[in-house]
Amino acid sequence: MVTRYRYGPAAGIGRRALLAGLATSWIGGIAAKAAGVPETPSGAVSRIAALDWGIAATLLSLGVVPVGVPAPAWYARYVVDPVLPGSVIDVGLLFTPNFELLQALSPQLIVATPLLQQAAPMLQRIAPVYGDLLFQPAPDVLEIAERGTLGLADRIGVTAAGKSLVESTRNELAATARRLAGHASRPLLLASPLDARHVSLFGPDSLYGGVLRQCGLTNAGTAIQGEFNIVGLEKLGAYGDATMILLDSPAAPGMAVRLTENRLWRTFPFVRAGQLHVLPAVLGSGGLPSASRFARLLSTALTDNAGGSQ
Repeated sequence: MVTRYRYGPAAGIGRRALLAGLATSWIGGIAAKAAGVPETPSGAVSRIAALDWGIAATLLSLGVVPVGVPAPAWYARYVVDPVLPGSVIDVGLLFTPNFELLQALSPQLIVATPLLQQAAPMLQRIAPVYGDLLFQPAPDVLEIAERGTLGLADRIGVTAAGKSLVESTRNELAATARRLAGHASRPLLLASPLDARHVSLFGPDSLYGGVLRQCGLTNAGTAIQGEFNIVGLEKLGAYGDATMILLDSPAAPGMAVRLTENRLWRTFPFVRAGQLHVLPAVLGSGGLPSASRFARLLSTALTDNAGGSQ
């Protein structure tokens, strides 16, 4: 969605804060081990700076804790699961990382998306840079995530973990398909609030749309090109008997609930029929971990009578 990367400016990082952060990284690594975070396999690249939240989530799912991630507090709001350990250092803004801090962290590898291609020459002075797609709006959005995951796993020496993550995600979606087989005939409208008058509607080429397709469910937004369209609330009445799946947005906290108090909102068929489910935030560019999280949340919402209907 269009707002998923908005957050306030990162605090300035001085030498004392940097040293404290590095110490926290070392101590936090011990705590992470005690908490059951998988150890990096022997021979794998272990000191990795992940300059994207979806990459960070994928690394964690592969059993590798990155040494640095941009804006960890916002990762916690957008990604949620897998949880980012407290040992991970804040390396600045999502699209403008702190190069001095990255240098001090001495990563063996920096993993970034193609969106940071212009910064690659500067990053390569610090460590080798690996960049591949974990997300791209397309009919094969999940296959892209799988290929990106396997490529990343191979690059850092955890090939078996990559194959396991792909397999576990497929199993999660297959289980969701079986559980939601009775919902296949009713179209689902996927949206996220932007403000009191607009929402993003997600199309078949979004990660959420890919999950619906894999699970045998119908996306009501079939006419949406690309990942999403931004529409005014008045457009939602055209979607007839669709069930509304409203994903909360950390960029507009509480807006999903406030929409339910809107007079126009209350006139929509999905509200009157009790076919509205509000889900927590799921990072739309988060690759396989986000696909699994969305599938779990969707399954719970649609099969639990108290599963988020508003």
